[in-house]
Amino acid sequence: MRLLPVALAFALSLPALAEKPDIKTFEEAWQTTQKNFFDKKMNGRDWKALHEKYLPYAKKAKTQDELISVTNRMLGELKVSHLVLISKDSYTEHFLPEMGSKPSPQVGFEAVLLEGELWVRNLLEGGPAEKAGILRGDRLVSVDGVAAKKSKLLEETGCDPGLPWPALYYVRAPKDRAVTLEVESKKGRVREVVVNPEPISMIGATQNSVRVIRHNGMRFGYVHTWHFLATAIYGTVSKAMKKEFRHCDGLLLDIRGRGGSPLVMNAILGLFRTGAWDKPVVLLVDDRSRSAKEIFAWMFMKEELGPVVGRTTEGAVLGSQFFPLSDGSCLLVPVVDGKMFTKGVKLEGAGVTPHHVVEYPLPYANGFDEILEFGKGRLEIEVKRARGRAAAMLFGM
Repeated sequence: MRLLPVALAFALSLPALAEKPDIKTFEEAWQTTQKNFFDKKMNGRDWKALHEKYLPYAKKAKTQDELISVTNRMLGELKVSHLVLISKDSYTEHFLPEMGSKPSPQVGFEAVLLEGELWVRNLLEGGPAEKAGILRGDRLVSVDGVAAKKSKLLEETGCDPGLPWPALYYVRAPKDRAVTLEVESKKGRVREVVVNPEPISMIGATQNSVRVIRHNGMRFGYVHTWHFLATAIYGTVSKAMKKEFRHCDGLLLDIRGRGGSPLVMNAILGLFRTGAWDKPVVLLVDDRSRSAKEIFAWMFMKEELGPVVGRTTEGAVLGSQFFPLSDGSCLLVPVVDGKMFTKGVKLEGAGVTPHHVVEYPLPYANGFDEILEFGKGRLEIEVKRARGRAAAMLFGM
C-alpha cells in the first residue's frame, strides 16, 4: 500500500517521533551479552556496575541512534572485538543481504573517519562508485549537497567500539534515484560525481575482481576475497585457478577485508595445501583484515605457503554470533575464544604481522595501492626463484 503524499509529508516532519528511543534495546543488549559472552568473567569487568553506569545516559537518549551509541559505549568497556550493537538500517541493508548472498542496491564504497575527515577506503569492484570514477583516497565532502558527516545517508558499518580502530561508513542507496557526491581527489580540487546505485554484493565484487595482471613479462592472477562468509567465495577462487589463472606464473591472493566462516577459510587454504595451486602465491593483508582472515594469514605463514605482504592485521579474532533484538537492531556477541583455531596462540588484540610491512597512506592516494604494487614485485621474485629451482632439478644441479 502506498502512502498518500500528505501522510508522507507529515511523517517526515516528525523525525523525533519516528525515532523515539526504546530503553528495552539497552536492556536486551546488556542481558544478551551477559548470557552469551565467551568469557564468563566478562574480561575482568564488573558487568552489573557498567549497566548502572550507562543506564542514566540510556534513559536520557533522545533518539534510537543515541541509545545505540550509549549502548555501544558500554559494550566498548569490555575491550574486545565482535561486540557491537548494529542499527536496524545497517543490519537490514548492509549485513543481512550479504549473509544471504543476495545483491542489494548500493553506492559501492566504504569510507573511514580519519582526523575528522571521511576518506574513501575501498570500492566494490565493478560497483557503481567505481564505475562513476570514485577513487581510493578521495575525501568525501558532501552527499546530495549536505556535508558528508551530517548526511542522513551516511551509516556506520558496525565497527567494534572496544577496539581502537576508526569507524567505517557507507553511503546508503536512495530509493529509485542517483546520489550526488562531492569528492576531493587532490587537495583544493573538489569535483561532483553522480552515482547511480545498483544491486551488488561483496560476492559479486569478488567475482568482478578476478583478472590477470601483466608484470615485467609475467602473468599474475589476482582475486580479492571481500569476506569468507559464503562458499561462493571459495568457488570463485577455485574456478579462477582452473580457468582464468591456468596459464599464469603466480597468484596474488588479496584477503583484505572482513572475516567469515572457518569452513570457507579452510576450503581456500586447502587449495594450497593439496597442490590444487602449485605455483608461487603472495598473500595481501592490511590493518582491517580481521577474524577468519587473520587466522588464514597466521596459518599461511606457519605452513610457509608463501610471503605475506601488507599491514599488521586488525587483531579481531573471536568467534561470534548475531542476536536480533526487538527493535530490529542486531547485537554481535563473541561466543568463542579465537585461540581454539590457533593452537592457543592469541591473535585477539595483537593481529598478524606480515613478512613484508608496507606503508599504505590513504588521503589523496588517487587510487594507488602500495600493497598491491609491492605484492607484484614480491611475486616476481618468487616466480624467478621457482624457475631457478625447476632449472636446477632439470639439469641435476
